[in-house]
Amino acid sequence: MQQLGWAIIRQIHDAREKILDFSSDQIGSAAIGMPASVSAILLAPLARSLRTTHTQAELRFLDGCNGDLLLALSSGSLDIALIYDAPGTTHQNLEALFSQPLYLIERHLSDSETPSFGDDVEAAELESIQLVLPCRRHGLRQVVDAWASRNGLEPRIQFECDSYSAILQVVASGLAATLLPAASLQREIVSGQFRARLVTKPAVYRTISLATSQSKPVNSSLVGLIKQSVANLKNEFLWPQNTMPDNLKSWSSLVRLEHNPISLVHIQRR
Repeated sequence: MQQLGWAIIRQIHDAREKILDFSSDQIGSAAIGMPASVSAILLAPLARSLRTTHTQAELRFLDGCNGDLLLALSSGSLDIALIYDAPGTTHQNLEALFSQPLYLIERHLSDSETPSFGDDVEAAELESIQLVLPCRRHGLRQVVDAWASRNGLEPRIQFECDSYSAILQVVASGLAATLLPAASLQREIVSGQFRARLVTKPAVYRTISLATSQSKPVNSSLVGLIKQSVANLKNEFLWPQNTMPDNLKSWSSLVRLEHNPISLVHIQRR
């Protein structure tokens, strides 16, 4: 009898969750995934916004690589994921949100307390610089590999680390540099721990897209809130291009992009 009672309670709870999920202005629960380099900027503001507008919602966040996030979407354990729009990524519900150029991120060797962004670095130079990157199932690696292949480049990848924090530890040790958006490491660059050099000739970009679960309905209010949070953080994602303090405006390399400047876009792919 007790087991039957628990089963009924579970069914009532599940029914309530489904009703909330179909409602346009209520969120019963939300499971959201994103790369660690995105969560460094987005996670705290998004969590704060969700908690303010949906005080009773059960929230879960996951950092992961493209493969893991897409698998979690397919299994239904994630509602929404922000993923690299990397070559070979196939997903029906995919919408581009923003693009950023990648920088060569290195340990800052100078004793100066002034943030060192350094000069631009030409892509060909990456063939002689030791790099640490994730393995090939990660969106970042797929983007870099495809870019290098298109341009006949062979970056010198000395180490592979699947963990974002492990990559940064290798960079901090001086063993290798990596390729990431400068915006994801704003605190570390401004504090003088790392320096960032814009990759040019040719530049390499990453595009982050929003993907929703194909196995269950996703609350439209949640999708809209994530898009709005990204839009509200435009200056953060665009750093340092359009948010330089006066004492750093002499860094002209920031605006010498070979293609279009980085931008936030809202394009329905499929």
